[in-house]
Amino acid sequence: MSKIKKNLSLQTIYQVLAVGLPLITAPYLARVLGSEQLGIYSYTSSIVAYFSLLGKTGTVNYGTRSIASTKTDDDRNRTFSEIYFLQVITCTIAILLYAGYLLFFCRANRIIALLQGITLIGCITDITWLFWGVEDFQITVTRSIVVKILTVVMILTLIKKPEDLWLYTIIMLGSVVASNLVYFVSLRKYVRFVFPSMSKVVSHIKPNFVLFIPLLAMSVYHTMDKTMLGMISNFNQSGYYYNADRVVQIPLVIISGFGTVMLPRMSFLISSGDSDKANELFFNVLKGIAAVSIGMAFGVGAVAREFVPIFFGKGYEPCVLLMMVMSPLLLIKGLALNLRTQYLIPMKKEKTFITSVIIGAIVNLILNIILIRPFGALGACIATVMAELSAAVVQFTALKGHKTELLGLIKESIVYVIVGLVMILAVRLTAGINTPLVVKLLLEIVLGGLVYLIGCLAYWKASGSVLLSIIKKR
Repeated sequence: MSKIKKNLSLQTIYQVLAVGLPLITAPYLARVLGSEQLGIYSYTSSIVAYFSLLGKTGTVNYGTRSIASTKTDDDRNRTFSEIYFLQVITCTIAILLYAGYLLFFCRANRIIALLQGITLIGCITDITWLFWGVEDFQITVTRSIVVKILTVVMILTLIKKPEDLWLYTIIMLGSVVASNLVYFVSLRKYVRFVFPSMSKVVSHIKPNFVLFIPLLAMSVYHTMDKTMLGMISNFNQSGYYYNADRVVQIPLVIISGFGTVMLPRMSFLISSGDSDKANELFFNVLKGIAAVSIGMAFGVGAVAREFVPIFFGKGYEPCVLLMMVMSPLLLIKGLALNLRTQYLIPMKKEKTFITSVIIGAIVNLILNIILIRPFGALGACIATVMAELSAAVVQFTALKGHKTELLGLIKESIVYVIVGLVMILAVRLTAGINTPLVVKLLLEIVLGGLVYLIGCLAYWKASGSVLLSIIKKR
């Protein structure tokens, strides 16, 4: 358990760095580049994201699971070589297809679209799944930290006007490639590349693409929103969505870090035949996710009115409502992500996974078509929340054999919701204090956090929750 706790802490740091450090620059970029330029970046990045999905297919989850299931060094060398060789092939195909898009279909913002192609180079150099599979999260943290900090420094010192969007694109995407290349330095610590036979490479295509299908469908939830906003609405609406989404992503990636850490451990336990321990670990983590995600969801919605004007400045008032509408995603997506990485993928229940995301994709696409034109970014946010909710409901049907554990999870979640409502009341009462806006926001965050934490601790103590004993052991 100590290794899990260490990896969870390291993965949390990694996820915060991946999204948190760029978020430090968000207030600066919102003022220097403006919502329209950020909207252009959001739209062009959404286009290249489809090609990126094709390039990486399901490698992150499939590669992590496969590496975690290897028993010997030779087996790991062979498995890594075969999967990475397949990754190089699919990424090369994606690069060629994106070149075709640029030549024959791209008509506006072609320079930015061309620079977005750096993303595909990042895909071909991404081997983080190897380190996740061997449960070495320290490398991905320590090797990324310098690159992430340098990225923030370059943005703050080099981006000075709206016309610098091209430079911002290079900095953002180039940092990803640089970070990925650094990982190759530690590659020989775990594997030795052996040239694989094509028959072995081909054997990985089907299981890899089984995980790719739901990832492709899931892109509709997030990427399609940006694409359709740029096509149906305007780049200002895309910019509002881009900024509000970045705020919500910070707590969301922290929550998703639980699943990233637990995937290799759950795959190992299941491959070893210890399903009872795997189930116990899974539901304990899920209870922790519910407590954390509900608190974060209520917290984001509670402070949005004071957060947006301080963080983004004038002209971004629509982001207040967008953040409130998107805040339930922290609970919905947090639980669904961890259900997927800790249960569906390790248990090889890909059919349930695929069914859920296809249903969610259809819901999102239909609601986007209906809502984006009259409501802009708000319509996209509503569509995303409803899509994620519908997919999560389908995914949780896979746990129908664990009714007792599910009832316990629902019961605890209701308690957290009540505590969250009390927290919102405390925060909004604090908002009435006549004090500078920055001081008011800080007071809201501190008071809200304390109220929620005290409420949870009181409930855990009264109910004898396993979460309290886990915290004490830590």
